[in-house]
Amino acid sequence: MPKTDKKLDRVALIAYLIARAPRKLGRTALMKCIFFLKVVKNVPLPYRFGLYTYGPFDSDVLDDLQYAESLRAVEGTLVQYPGGRGYEYQSGPKLEEVEKEAKEFLSRHEESIAWVLKEFGDRTAIDLEMASTLVYIDQMTNEKKPRATIADLTRKVHDVKPHLDLDKIEREARSLKEKGLLKAAA
Repeated sequence: MPKTDKKLDRVALIAYLIARAPRKLGRTALMKCIFFLKVVKNVPLPYRFGLYTYGPFDSDVLDDLQYAESLRAVEGTLVQYPGGRGYEYQSGPKLEEVEKEAKEFLSRHEESIAWVLKEFGDRTAIDLEMASTLVYIDQMTNEKKPRATIADLTRKVHDVKPHLDLDKIEREARSLKEKGLLKAAA
């Protein structure tokens, strides 16, 4: 399936996710939802994710988010959290116009978008950081033979993200494995 080169499709996807998420999405949560759509559901997006501080990241997602704001499809608000500041996003007044322009793309990927919102749309940024890092490292690790085990994957994620609790990583890995999102051997 060819990648979409239509910026408006990507902007509409971002706005659609923000408008329909069960909780307000920030940058990290939005980034992870886009990551899951691309790597798990194979939605044809041009993003090239690398592993950064909060898990898989591509600055082009933030560029598209900024464009969505400039089109007024979404609106961002700077909010204060116990550990610092961040942004939360909500629908903007031009949401429907942008979605209308990308109707074909959104319709074609409606099932995948509904899946990502159901599966990950209500999770915290730290939970999404852990889940997306597990999927990212699983894909990188399991390109090689023999396949890594859940225990191997848990250790690798903990090595990269020592602030995450080892037991929580393992529980999340097992949950993702049960859902068919990891290739690691049990």
